[in-house]
Amino acid sequence: MAKLEIKYITKSAPMLTDSKDNKGAPVKFWELRGIRMDISAGEAVGLIGMNTASKSLLLQIIAGNVKQTTGFITTKHPINLASLSEIDNSLSGLENIRKVIKQKEVDELKGNHLTNAVINFIDFGQWLYQPASSYSLGMKARLALGLALFIEPKVVLIDEVLGLLDRPFFNKVAQKIQDLKDVGCSFIIADTKQLYMEQFCERTMWLQFGQVQDFGPTKEVLEQFTFAQEWFNSLSLPEQNEYLADKQFEQVQFDVNKVYEEFKVEQFKHGYTRKDEPRMRKAFFVERGLDPVVVEQDQKDKQVQSKQPKASSNFTAWALGALVILILAGGTTYWWHAHQSTSTSQVAKSKQSSSKSSKLTSSQLAASRKAASSVKAAEEASKQKASASQAQAAAKKSSEDAAKAASSAAAASSSSLAAKRANAQTIEVVDGDTLESLAEKYATTVSEIQSLNDLGSSNTIKTGDTLYVPK
Repeated sequence: MAKLEIKYITKSAPMLTDSKDNKGAPVKFWELRGIRMDISAGEAVGLIGMNTASKSLLLQIIAGNVKQTTGFITTKHPINLASLSEIDNSLSGLENIRKVIKQKEVDELKGNHLTNAVINFIDFGQWLYQPASSYSLGMKARLALGLALFIEPKVVLIDEVLGLLDRPFFNKVAQKIQDLKDVGCSFIIADTKQLYMEQFCERTMWLQFGQVQDFGPTKEVLEQFTFAQEWFNSLSLPEQNEYLADKQFEQVQFDVNKVYEEFKVEQFKHGYTRKDEPRMRKAFFVERGLDPVVVEQDQKDKQVQSKQPKASSNFTAWALGALVILILAGGTTYWWHAHQSTSTSQVAKSKQSSSKSSKLTSSQLAASRKAASSVKAAEEASKQKASASQAQAAAKKSSEDAAKAASSAAAASSSSLAAKRANAQTIEVVDGDTLESLAEKYATTVSEIQSLNDLGSSNTIKTGDTLYVPK
């Protein structure tokens, strides 16, 4: 959906002349004739045309300052207008800022923040406290742009103020416009100079004598506008006057009912019938507010949203009912299985009791036989226990003998090692020593050094270790 959409905008004005002989002349002429435009989020649309094209009037209507004769303006966003007409000359620059912020109905904290932002942007210094009536056109343009670009900018209309700026401040404004476009702010920039359309606008509308001549990509529209200007300038003065007179006559003879017929065709495409025509005519000529198609679509959307909770509650009730049924079914099944299990258990117990009574005599006989076999098994176990005791005693004696032999061997080994060490000398291992180098140095073997120091088969020695070597 477009961020801003205008349809069928017309504006009539009284026909004023200084001649007393024009009693039969039309009483009004049409400044705007069936303007349609849509703008997307983050888009800038140019509005170009010669003076008297009614560009400023169209912006005043979009901003809500002037009421259109027919047509609809549809948007959900606030609209800011940067125009010299928005400056109150009786107030100072600071008072103008506070006035606009108050109209936006923002809280005090945010209002102070916005005030400081505008002041820092326009850079007025002491001129901030002077009445706006003392400002130059360039200063008024600065103030108008500061207000429009900083105080809740969603849709910004710029009415021929960019050409009043000095180059440094224009660059500052250009950067701010681009930053706002990047976050979704939309612009309509009206001017007679093509430079601003080329720099900021993706699309451009060429407005001439209150009527749209072309609307599309900026480059294409500007080419057509340039050709038209060159053609007009190539005419002689009488030809130019004749051309202007013809176009102004068309404004007088314009039939607004043709625009209304276009509106009716659109309504019929959306499902409206002849029965709806009185209501549609009232919306077009009298109410002139939001597009009725959009309004009714919003109402349908709200009705759908209001029905959603009800549908959700119906689904919840259905789910709860299904759950209750499942619980009841499960309980019934459980009871049936429990009943079957109880019956089976009772039958089994009955069979067991009868079996016990029938097997009582045989059980007694088996018990006597088991007692006899137990006596015999006890005698056999006693014999085996005696044999095991004898074997255990023999094993204990053998173990003691082996321990004594091992002790004797260890003592002999210890005595032999002590004897060897008595005939050896001690040294301290220094950095770079290995068992091989020490064996060569003390005219012995690696195995001999290992034996003296009880190293086993290890060749690892560390700096600082104390070792025994032969003398």
